[in-house]
Amino acid sequence: MKVVGRQKKMREGLEAMNGLLELAIELRGHKPFAPRGIYRFKSYEEADEWRMKMLTRASVGRLP
Repeated sequence: MKVVGRQKKMREGLEAMNGLLELAIELRGHKPFAPRGIYRFKSYEEADEWRMKMLTRASVGRLP
């Protein structure tokens, strides 16, 4: 039997998500993803739009 290549073992659990978590922390800094508090919106669409704006905004000291 001839072996052509080896299959990499998949990482599991928190180990697999570690890179994504580090990237999120690096991009956001100490700024929370969404401000705390109670917010009222006229529609679900308006709430989703606000949520996306908060998630994608730049951190302080980053490019606008």
